[in-house]
Amino acid sequence: MKIILTILLTLYFQFFFSQTIKELEYELTYYKSVETWGNKKDIAKKLLRIDPLNKIAINYLVEVYASKHQRDSIIELFEYLIKTNPNNPKPYLLLANERNARYAGLTTNQRVKYLIEAYKIDSTNVEALYSLGKSYYEFFNREFKKRKKKANLDYYSSKAIKYFSILCNQDERFKETLKFPLIQLANYRGNIRLKKLYESYNKQSSYFPISAFVDLPNDWQTNYSVNVLVYVSDSEFKVSGVESAVFHINWYASNLKACNEPVLWDTLPTKVFRFLWLRTFHHPIVIGLQNKNDTVTLYWKVCDGKGGYEHGKLIIDKSKTLTINEWNDFVASIDSIGFWNLPSTKYNILGNDGAQWILEGKEPGRYHVVDRWSGGVIITACLKLLEMTDLKIKKEDIY
Repeated sequence: MKIILTILLTLYFQFFFSQTIKELEYELTYYKSVETWGNKKDIAKKLLRIDPLNKIAINYLVEVYASKHQRDSIIELFEYLIKTNPNNPKPYLLLANERNARYAGLTTNQRVKYLIEAYKIDSTNVEALYSLGKSYYEFFNREFKKRKKKANLDYYSSKAIKYFSILCNQDERFKETLKFPLIQLANYRGNIRLKKLYESYNKQSSYFPISAFVDLPNDWQTNYSVNVLVYVSDSEFKVSGVESAVFHINWYASNLKACNEPVLWDTLPTKVFRFLWLRTFHHPIVIGLQNKNDTVTLYWKVCDGKGGYEHGKLIIDKSKTLTINEWNDFVASIDSIGFWNLPSTKYNILGNDGAQWILEGKEPGRYHVVDRWSGGVIITACLKLLEMTDLKIKKEDIY
């Protein structure tokens, strides 16, 4: 009886404090019209007493101190967090975060020192490994652009390879993304064996191959001034580096997963076209057209969230059978725009509210995806799919 009572009390207190944490976090992120921003430091401190390393509370305090130009207070906050959590890498990582480091007035070298401290505490920490690899990689890029001092280039490249390699060996999902900087770094070091190893990192880890969403200059492998992680093309004003690709893939994948959609592997026998429509303020929609041995099926799914925010839950899941002539008619519209040869992406960093139109095609032996802001060249084919469903979309809601 005593054991049962202890368990019940433990569960009660866990529930009570978890509710309290959520309530306090909400207080820090929600403002009434009569409230003045920055007057909730007491709430943030109360939250830290319950959850000593609460990210929302820490970020709130950092922003308040920064707005009042109190950098010393930011440093004192993190010194306290480090002192009271000596075996936890999180305080170091939070301070080394680009946003917090900027507010605290830290140099890039100081950020790296804090990241190294986090790594010393936990050598398997993903954030520490990635941030260290990225920092040394950026030092390498910067050195190549400015001074090209060989000793520095050698040092920075070796450090970047070290941390990125540890991360890839620890978690194979990173191989698909980190192969890009690693190939570049291996080229600089003239290591053919490592370059071939990194080129073999081709295992797809999500709904989309990352190579389809990365659009780099033709000479990226040997142009060491190109930062492949955060590449920005000034001439076209677009972001098409690895991190941008990962952002888009994760966004699209979460909506497909919410609709219980499979990954379209090109090794499967069924022919498929799939349209993912993400309008900022409207329900996410997926429409698929598949041909399995000339049996043609059209299906459509809708979630109750918003395409630019949370996808919500699945609320519509319908399908119907079409004729082979209808299939052929759609394939003709696909061929008319040269779908299979279109560039997968055209990212513009000025895009805000609007819609992403993502059209995938798969048949035995090949796969292709085209992603366009507000439809672009694929708009006619996607609208053709929409018209074949029972969905009724107002003209003003098509964007």
